[in-house]
Amino acid sequence: MADFETVVYEKIEDKIVRLTLNRPEKLNALSPKLLSELDRVMEDYERDNDASVMIIRGAGRAFSAGYDLQGTQQPGSGFTVTNDRLGLHKTIERWQRLWTINKPTIAQVHGYCLAGGTEFVGHCDIVFASEDALFGHPAGRALGILPTLSMWPVLMGPRKTKEYFFTGDMMPASEALEWHLINRVFPREKLEEETLAYARRVAMVPACRLMLHKAAGNRYLDVIGIRAAEQSSADIDCIAHQTDAVKNWMKMSREKGLKGALAERDRPFAKRS
Repeated sequence: MADFETVVYEKIEDKIVRLTLNRPEKLNALSPKLLSELDRVMEDYERDNDASVMIIRGAGRAFSAGYDLQGTQQPGSGFTVTNDRLGLHKTIERWQRLWTINKPTIAQVHGYCLAGGTEFVGHCDIVFASEDALFGHPAGRALGILPTLSMWPVLMGPRKTKEYFFTGDMMPASEALEWHLINRVFPREKLEEETLAYARRVAMVPACRLMLHKAAGNRYLDVIGIRAAEQSSADIDCIAHQTDAVKNWMKMSREKGLKGALAERDRPFAKRS
């Protein structure tokens, strides 16, 4: 397996590989470097004839807190609408690439799975989560929408999606399971064991058959227009970045620092009705 700086990619058993997001000090925030290495992992996995299933997890306290706002160019920092739209569509292409890999991917989620993290797991085939997992897009309170909407409208319907995107609140694993956002929930200490046990069962099926099962399942979403829907969402996110609300928040983040701006953003939402 290749050496990486922000992820660990390893073969753990016959036909089973594992990708670990390895920025625990940053709650595995999705930096440009990590996303670039993810691209390489996807290529390696798809070309590996000895690998039939990939488990994806996060090191440390969380799966991923979302995109690394300190590692990317953000609204208000001088970028153009054209460059913003191009970058958002590149993001769409990456997540759709993950979705269309011709072999199964299983997300193993614990702790925070927020914003870009939800896009990540939304494009995996299977999601197992621990009881402490939290899903949501708090960045939607001030920064923009998710370019892919994390497939939430497809997975659990538009009403539940709006309920959480309108407020940026976080959804507990139990509710995510009830609304079919994830497949199964386990105690934290059992999550890795149960995920691996399922991966072993998947690996018993010939890879050629797995590819066809995945293709058939994905074809349904192709037919209903998932690719066009995600591309349209990216354009709407580009529009969101030009609103006064986003520009004002980005100005505040430059003046108060990212942590201060995040605290100010979330302060009014601390008490839920």
